[in-house]
Amino acid sequence: MVKEKKGFAESIVRLVKDPSSMFLVLISFVLLALFVLYPLIFVITIPSGENWLTFFTKGRYGTALLNTIVSSTLSALTATVLGFLYAYAIHYSNIRGKRFFRFIAFLPLLAPSVMSGLAFLLLFGRGGIVSQWLKSWFSIELDLYGLPGLWIVQTISYFPLAYMTTTGVLRSISPNLEIAAQNLGARGFHLFRTITLKLALPGIINAFLLVAINCFADFGNPKLIGGNYSLLAVEIYGEIINNEPGLASVMGIILVIPALIVFIIQERVLSKGSFSTITGKPVSGLKRVTTSKGVDMLLFSLNAVISIFIMAMFAITLLFAFTKNFGRDNTFTMDHMMKVVFNASSPAVLNSLVLSLISSILAVAFALVLAYIVVRKVFPGKRLLDFTAVLPIALPGTFVGLALIVAFSSGPIMLQGSAVLIIVAMLLKQMPVGYRGLIASFKQVDKSIEEAATNLGADSRKTLITIVFPMLQKTIVANFVYAFMKNMNTLSTIVFLITPKWVVAAVSIFNYAETGTYYWAAAVAVGLMAATLATLGVMKLIFRDKVKIFDF
Repeated sequence: MVKEKKGFAESIVRLVKDPSSMFLVLISFVLLALFVLYPLIFVITIPSGENWLTFFTKGRYGTALLNTIVSSTLSALTATVLGFLYAYAIHYSNIRGKRFFRFIAFLPLLAPSVMSGLAFLLLFGRGGIVSQWLKSWFSIELDLYGLPGLWIVQTISYFPLAYMTTTGVLRSISPNLEIAAQNLGARGFHLFRTITLKLALPGIINAFLLVAINCFADFGNPKLIGGNYSLLAVEIYGEIINNEPGLASVMGIILVIPALIVFIIQERVLSKGSFSTITGKPVSGLKRVTTSKGVDMLLFSLNAVISIFIMAMFAITLLFAFTKNFGRDNTFTMDHMMKVVFNASSPAVLNSLVLSLISSILAVAFALVLAYIVVRKVFPGKRLLDFTAVLPIALPGTFVGLALIVAFSSGPIMLQGSAVLIIVAMLLKQMPVGYRGLIASFKQVDKSIEEAATNLGADSRKTLITIVFPMLQKTIVANFVYAFMKNMNTLSTIVFLITPKWVVAAVSIFNYAETGTYYWAAAVAVGLMAATLATLGVMKLIFRDKVKIFDF
């Protein structure tokens, strides 16, 4: 038996003998060092002692930090609870309209989170439809600006993320344990608490932490709804506008700390304990334990209320987009769409489409290369490469955008104002998700298939294109769809990087909403959703069963 040689020197020798692998490893290290490590080191080292002193001596910054933690925690908690109950109603109850409820949960994924803030203003702002109705009929002055409004908006904005995370876990739970517990006398809430809830706990924790990280980075909603309730992301934006990169960097570093703590807790909690229910024992024919009629009514009511709220948000956006000035002049018009969507001088939607497509293709391609070399190749520095690849997922989008604008606005590489920097920012936030998914997929594919191709003379590049890509096509397409939808809707990550030439739809929605031209903001939001839907529809036609987009 020949013993496989291991060690630093042997891994270098193997890499040199395979030029394609060596190229892929080197280019991966260079790109991650340039666009992840360099900006992070730069933004950490740029603040002066005076900047740090200013942050810790001015009360408003400490208040902004506390507000960020409080609002993010509250929003993450309510979004997770609602997302879990919504998913539980679909998988564990006998309510009607489950297909409809699935569709409603999918809808917010088409729109940027800032559209939730826009719709909230149109409904519950000082001049909102609901606010005016309450004032005229009941003399009630509705004022939800600040924490109450922000809490509601962030809950609705990130509820779909919590739902998507928990629904996958609930769907995968085998009914074996629940039926066994029922046979032993467990019923109702006791069965739910001791079996279902415990098995779903990893998904619930994951959902909470994912929503919390997104709330930490949220910029558009706090800026529109927050009023005097200042958050760190908004303060960072203000300091960048005031040309204070050092102070902005201090706040960016502070913002990263709670996000990193959340990420570490997520990794630690999910790595402990066993929550497996797929044991190899037959489960076909077993029916899941469902809820009682009374609980069904409560769950249906909850899902109906959430659905009505989401539909109201989309309806008010459509009404403002296609009327002259809804509530004052309800005449149908296409003027707003022609002005800000189908106009060469307002290319925001087209820019979003082009930049998102390019970034998503590059993100998935880079994730595929990284996953391939990390799982299949032996080379020094593999752990460092893996850590650097997943690092951006733990960083708030606001901090990623800040690091890129500070690092590449001066020095040897000037990318400020270019589309390249926007594409890089989008790529960095979405690539780690695809990378993690592809790592898992690679581990499920037998290595002998690729070894056979190598024995027949194929190098790493050819093996990756002709063997690996076809086998992982479903995972790759799914990751592309996810990256594309997120890139189309992103705001916090790229808000610092936008120029008049390369303005994108999410930023336009925010700018129009902030200046009070709500009908233009609504028109851009509708144009963005239409472009996203059209692109996904084309993908569905091309890949058919390889991608599940509209399967509710």
